[in-house]
Amino acid sequence: MMHIEVIGQYEVVLEAYPTLSSTAWTSYLTIYRGRAAAYKSTLVLQRQAVAGTQEFRSKEQAIEMARFYAARKIAKGKF
Repeated sequence: MMHIEVIGQYEVVLEAYPTLSSTAWTSYLTIYRGRAAAYKSTLVLQRQAVAGTQEFRSKEQAIEMARFYAARKIAKGKF
């Protein structure tokens, strides 16, 4: 499951995938400056797992954690 959202000048790609056991979900995040589909977009944060080894009960929780992590990264300006 993937969501694309815009936070200020950044486009964030929020992803959630079931674990191999299919009992939990993991979250991933990618951040672009500008629009990913645009010619001049810049990859700011390469796709990475958000919470390390933490797993979530639902895909919605996993996406919410990715959204929170993206907002925190953008607010601090640390990529």
